[in-house]
Amino acid sequence: MAGSSLPPPDRIQQMLLGFWVSRTLFTGVELGVFDELAKGPASAEVLAYRMRLHPRALERLLNALVALGLLRLDNGRYANTLEADTYLVKDRPTYVGGPVEHMARLHWRLWEYLPDAVRENAPRVKQVFGPSFDLFQALAADPQRLRAFVQGITLTLPTAQEIVSAYDFSPHRLLLDVGGGSGALCIAAVQRYPHLRAIVLEQPLVVQVARENLEAHGVADRVSVVEGDFFRKETIPTGADVIALGWVLHDLTPHQARQVLRNCYDALQPGGAILVCEKLLDETRTAPLLTALLNLHDLVATGGEEHTATEYQQWLAEAGFTDFSVHILHGPRDLLVGWKR
Repeated sequence: MAGSSLPPPDRIQQMLLGFWVSRTLFTGVELGVFDELAKGPASAEVLAYRMRLHPRALERLLNALVALGLLRLDNGRYANTLEADTYLVKDRPTYVGGPVEHMARLHWRLWEYLPDAVRENAPRVKQVFGPSFDLFQALAADPQRLRAFVQGITLTLPTAQEIVSAYDFSPHRLLLDVGGGSGALCIAAVQRYPHLRAIVLEQPLVVQVARENLEAHGVADRVSVVEGDFFRKETIPTGADVIALGWVLHDLTPHQARQVLRNCYDALQPGGAILVCEKLLDETRTAPLLTALLNLHDLVATGGEEHTATEYQQWLAEAGFTDFSVHILHGPRDLLVGWKR
């Protein structure tokens, strides 16, 4: 083939430099650039003085964030874009920096060992952090890191709002979010449907984070938090007519997933619905890109696996659910609905 007919390697070059983009975002969040600029526009010199950073080095970071569309530069002063001000400032209710912090601290290091995970078909947590490492013990000792972790592994509020927009909660009166993390789905649901009440079921370590989040959004009077374990049926509250599993099943083995679905079926009121919120693989298992990459992340980090709608429907049917519908959403989750008839 003649050299002139070869396509340029532009896509490969973009892939090659992709980690530069991630690390730039991580650094902006870690150093508090967006928080500082939320106070108002400032020059690199002023920011460097306030943040105790080197002015010339900080200017390089700020310019890269401008190039990424996260900052603006006008007359020598930097400012957050609307997107950054909405999602990357810590005291905003729409803050999504928790997942950013979580990825920077944990996922970044694990992905260095992806080749070993592929060789051995096993996650790399022990390899990276040591054989005696216990993630939840480490998190318990660091409340800020715990909050970032919970936000990183559960739904963000914008994603929860998309799910609530895709599903009609008006026939329901009580939502139970099993493994509900920060409570984002319950917050979005009760804000959109004033008649609805909700329960977040979570592990003891996480419940305080959920309660703080509910208080911050002014819905603690309509959403309660209960300690429990979705593997233990007796700890799952009964009485809900809609149960949600948001990004839970993909971390489990098929046997564990089936057990959790059976427990949810038993806890759900007759005529109620179950909402499985996962990013679905298509039937070829090669798309969409986000889910294919998430499948690799499961390999290196948790030992879990992403699945197709057909696979989830099979497990749901085995648990007793029927009448399935699938909603492909724009964000990092899709929605699969089943019913207990």
